[in-house]
Amino acid sequence: MRLWEFIKNIINTIMDGSLERVRIIRAMNENFQESYYSGGIDRLCRVSIGAGDPEFAHEMSSMWVRSGFRITIENDLGLADSEVFEISDYILQNKSFIRQLMALGFDTLIVQGKVTRRGKLFCLKSYSNLNEYMLH
Repeated sequence: MRLWEFIKNIINTIMDGSLERVRIIRAMNENFQESYYSGGIDRLCRVSIGAGDPEFAHEMSSMWVRSGFRITIENDLGLADSEVFEISDYILQNKSFIRQLMALGFDTLIVQGKVTRRGKLFCLKSYSNLNEYMLH
């Protein structure tokens, strides 16, 4: 683990008050890396915490600067919109994972390229099937 990643994990743990967010991000990064190295996916993705969209907030949201679940596509040269949606669907099709993310304070899924910044924001509560139970 690089020193900067270690420091970010410590800061995330202190700011969030739990290790659960850090564990999920670490697990996602390991899975994305393993899938890329094995040839399962063609884009190397990294997960981190970023600023969410304040309009996507729900009652369990963290402070907006820490409510975004960000997936950054490291090798984004020639990135097509269809690839952004394909990576997004990896998360958005899993309703229980979305609920887990929401319970951890995330409200926005951010999928974008590292260099081009091409990407999209998704409101997690729109994909959770909990809209009638959530305060808006």
